[in-house]
Amino acid sequence: MKRSFFILSFSLCITLFAQEGTSNQSEIDSIFSQWQNKEVPGVTAGLIYGDNIKYTIASGLADVEEKKKNTAQTKFQIGYVSRQFIVLAALLLEHQGKLSMDDPIQKYLPDFPVYEHTLAISHLINNSSGLNDPAVLKRIMGIQTEDIFSNQDALNLIQRQKKLNFEPGTEFSHMTSKVEILLLIEIIQKASGQSLSAFAATSIFTPLKMNNSLFTEDYNSIVTNIAHSYQTQEDTLKLRKINAGHVLYTSAEDLTKWYSILTGKSASQLSSIIQQLDNPVKLDDGNEFDSWWGKLTLGRSFFHMERGLPAYWQFGRIGGYAANVFRFPEQEMTSFVLGNNNVYNGMPAMLHANHYIEKEYTEPASITVDQIKSRKLSPGSLKKYEGYYWNSKRGIARKIEVVGDSLQYFRLGQERGTYMLPLAEKDKFQLVTEGDEKIIFSFQDIGVNSSYGIVLGESLPDIYHKYSPAEYSNEVLKDFTGSFYSSTLRVGYDFMVTDGQLVGVGPKGNIVVFHPVMPDTFRSDSFEFGSIIFKRNSSGTITRFLIFTDGIQGLPFIKI
Repeated sequence: MKRSFFILSFSLCITLFAQEGTSNQSEIDSIFSQWQNKEVPGVTAGLIYGDNIKYTIASGLADVEEKKKNTAQTKFQIGYVSRQFIVLAALLLEHQGKLSMDDPIQKYLPDFPVYEHTLAISHLINNSSGLNDPAVLKRIMGIQTEDIFSNQDALNLIQRQKKLNFEPGTEFSHMTSKVEILLLIEIIQKASGQSLSAFAATSIFTPLKMNNSLFTEDYNSIVTNIAHSYQTQEDTLKLRKINAGHVLYTSAEDLTKWYSILTGKSASQLSSIIQQLDNPVKLDDGNEFDSWWGKLTLGRSFFHMERGLPAYWQFGRIGGYAANVFRFPEQEMTSFVLGNNNVYNGMPAMLHANHYIEKEYTEPASITVDQIKSRKLSPGSLKKYEGYYWNSKRGIARKIEVVGDSLQYFRLGQERGTYMLPLAEKDKFQLVTEGDEKIIFSFQDIGVNSSYGIVLGESLPDIYHKYSPAEYSNEVLKDFTGSFYSSTLRVGYDFMVTDGQLVGVGPKGNIVVFHPVMPDTFRSDSFEFGSIIFKRNSSGTITRFLIFTDGIQGLPFIKI
């Protein structure tokens, strides 16, 4: 029998769970035991289950120096999870008639160029702007996480992009792209006549009685009762500095109130608008964004099937803070964990939920290979799938090779591959992993020009095309050397040959090593330089290169 209770500390949690038996107490205890009664940064957590169970948990320290414990009211930054409140602010302004989703962004941001195609607020809301992601641009510029880089700095950088990566509304941006949120913040402030923090306070947090939630305007803002941001470096605990503006602080207590409303468990005059956040983002033609993490929603959750159950997932990382939220709508379950110890905390959030709903899953926690409809193929039959494969948009190369009597999948430079199980359906394989993720490869046009689409769950396929790796002598590599400059970023890179490899040296001495893929195409292990394609003039002389990676498509660097 479920009981109604609200818990504000971990020690109280243990006491109340004792009423349900020592097995419950022990299981919940074990999930959070690594922080319980220890003088280390820790976590707070919350759980909602049906109409009767709602509680919060707190363990570990908010302030290690002062030995101040985390509580349900302690304020944490939650990174990406905060974006749902920014989208909500825009939806509220639309409801108030202060903006229209069809408005071009230049109505509120007149310093932005007029692009070939209209870039509307709806494209920001639906993550389909075609703008470069400033988080990736910063890395190319050599700007570190700890360096001061304000929202205004980001805006100045973004508006120097004269040509969009694609027509807005026809493709989706990188799924964690920050650019749309940055522009929404500016538009919200212009349309409302208030700062984001003031508008959110009066229109969201105060009406919802989220008394420990606020946006800050810059990193110098003084906020009380916070969990400090920590990380462990070389076995030494250090403060993890955060230089970011417009960040959200919130508490476990407030998020419990919030998710009660979002999931329809609490009535509010805002509830009908808030619940729009679970609608999927869409292109202008109505297509939805089925990413590897799930179907992206307006509230920046990822809707997917978790062991056979419909579920939403959100995560956030900023500095030493981490947040994970799992919601199971059919089970009326929400579980979240906030931390200040620079550790991914998705596992305790999921285990917390599993304590109640483990028996409701319709699929096992890990895939049983024997239960997959497969077939046996000889090593000779598998040979036709071998080769190197390339995704030009993301700048990612992979290798598929027959090892012994099996087909295996490799990241380049990886010594051990992952077994690919031949499925009953022709030219399809399933990657054999330890978890419950179903990763399917579908090969087409088998042979020299073959390709495959790779799908995780219900995601849209990522397409990889077969290629023959290019090989260059030191002498030929010299063709790619020289100084290259981006007028958009106002930074340059010097390219040289070092130890037989093409190397780029950036504005702050950052070094990027490039590996040849195809003629005039190189990849990198550095995310911001997923791939670069060199361009030549009619006489064959290299004049520039273009960057292609998640969040950037075709950013030019001109040879000086």
